[in-house]
Amino acid sequence: MKLQKKAWVMVGLTICLLTLSSVWVSQHAILSSFTELEARQSRVESERARRLLAQQLDGLSATVMDYAYWNDTADFVKGKRADHFTENFGTDNMKYLGLSQVLVLDPVGRPVASAELTPEPALRPMSPGMSQTLRSLAVPVLSDASSKTVVRTYHRVGSDLYLVAIAAVRSQFEPASAPKGALAAVRRFDEKELTQFSDILMHPVRLKFPSAQEVARPVAERDDPGVLESAALILNGDGQPVAELVLELKRDLHREGHSLAFAAAFQVAVAGLVIGVLLVVLLDRLVLRRLQRVHRELGEIAAQGLGVEGRLSVSGKDELADLAQGINRLLAKTREDAEQQRQAHARQEALNHQLMQSQKTEAMGRFTSGIAHDFNNAIVAISGCIQLACEDLESHHPSTSCLREALRSVRYADGLVKQLLSFSRQSPPHMDHLRLGALVEETSALVSLGLMKRCVLKVNLLAERDWVVADPTQMKQVIVNLVINACDAMSGQGTVSITLAEQDLPPADRGVAPEAVARLPAGRYLVLSVQDEGPGIAPEHLNRIFEPFFTTKAADKGTGLGLPIVQSVMTGHRGAIEVVSKSGSGACFRLYLPVAKAQPDGGGTGGAGGSSRWVVTSS
Repeated sequence: MKLQKKAWVMVGLTICLLTLSSVWVSQHAILSSFTELEARQSRVESERARRLLAQQLDGLSATVMDYAYWNDTADFVKGKRADHFTENFGTDNMKYLGLSQVLVLDPVGRPVASAELTPEPALRPMSPGMSQTLRSLAVPVLSDASSKTVVRTYHRVGSDLYLVAIAAVRSQFEPASAPKGALAAVRRFDEKELTQFSDILMHPVRLKFPSAQEVARPVAERDDPGVLESAALILNGDGQPVAELVLELKRDLHREGHSLAFAAAFQVAVAGLVIGVLLVVLLDRLVLRRLQRVHRELGEIAAQGLGVEGRLSVSGKDELADLAQGINRLLAKTREDAEQQRQAHARQEALNHQLMQSQKTEAMGRFTSGIAHDFNNAIVAISGCIQLACEDLESHHPSTSCLREALRSVRYADGLVKQLLSFSRQSPPHMDHLRLGALVEETSALVSLGLMKRCVLKVNLLAERDWVVADPTQMKQVIVNLVINACDAMSGQGTVSITLAEQDLPPADRGVAPEAVARLPAGRYLVLSVQDEGPGIAPEHLNRIFEPFFTTKAADKGTGLGLPIVQSVMTGHRGAIEVVSKSGSGACFRLYLPVAKAQPDGGGTGGAGGSSRWVVTSS
């Protein structure tokens, strides 16, 4: 089969399957969603109706408790206020309170007074059947010695639903006394109440007394497909179903769901047809022109040469695609070999240049060492002469103080020269126990002699145990390199802060450690930080600063070997170096060295113990 026919068949089948599946999924999802929304709306409206009826029962209960907890009602039960019942439960008052029937019982449950409001309206005694029902419901109220029990329930009589509330009669001044009787009030849930419910709920509502089978169906469809009936079950005080409030809900969501499902199916079908036509046209044009495109691209690559990043376009999984991929791999390998040759030549040129620079630096070091040695001899002679002059003069002679001041200056110069000689001396690495804090102070004094231009050097030694096993010469070289780099980053003006502290690895409160630090064994480490106030290191340079010959300085100021040497020294000392920098906030280099396990007795490099803080300003 030709590629053109293969493309037509593949696109046609794919579009048909996708369109059919999309139509089915969209219809099913939309109809299911709207059905669930309709059921949820039915539950919400039923719950609203149930709560509205419960609010009426609560209002009736509040009215009953107001009258039952009244002293006049208690006196009426005792026979002291004979006119209390007729005054408070007359025709107008019962109509105003929405009461259908009222019954007053004595402490043993015998009727004291009763009244029933007729439709005329007029009052008549309560029927014996209703009276007996209320007396049986009042038993829990009369048997509660605390007078706190209140009965709230629904009662069915034939096709009528009644709201019933019964409370204990007691004195308002004796809330915890035994019941003096009971007051029962009944409200008939009639057509007027149903009309009010319909107005409040904004749905037609009717009362229904279902059978046991109908109770199990809270939602049912009527013969009219546009109406859904939702029933709110009404339970009495014993949890038994008494009646149902049936709400007639319009199925607007059902109609909207079907309309939306049809519209979605139509849109998916149209979109599938359009996409299918477009894909067939595009693939047809691409297949017919593939051979011409491969030929044209190969000619362009041959004309431009390997220096231009050109490759063949690859599409499909047939023989032409395999051929194009093979040619692309061949071109990439050829370019890679040529690039490696160029890089090797560039590295060789850089190494030759660095060798010449290193030879110059070594010659300058020997020259400086010789001058320092001769200068040291002169200082020894000057020191001796000043000491002899001091011995020849009396202690109160005017020149004695000047000579002593000169002697102190000579001794200070002698110390600086010895430090310079020690630093410039070339020797093989010698690992020894030394105090890193003392080495930091000694090196800081050395670099402050003129290597820092107008920078301010602040040293803060916080480590209590600062013993390490290290080569003092190499460590001095590391510190000097970092301090000079920090000063150069600030263009010779600013503050360079050196901090020595202790830290346990892996860190407990710093989250994920940097890659170089994470490779260190767990244990106690000294952390030497060198912080500057410069512009910081650009994010694109952070991953390259430790590469040999990489530098951001001018050609006459940097070689790109300082930080690689520092990293090599730290690796040789079983430590690591970490850099933290944000653009505009300076850079901080942290050196990690393992703390020596045992402090040597009388050996190693000495120095002041404990914490110290001092500032050196060089101008």
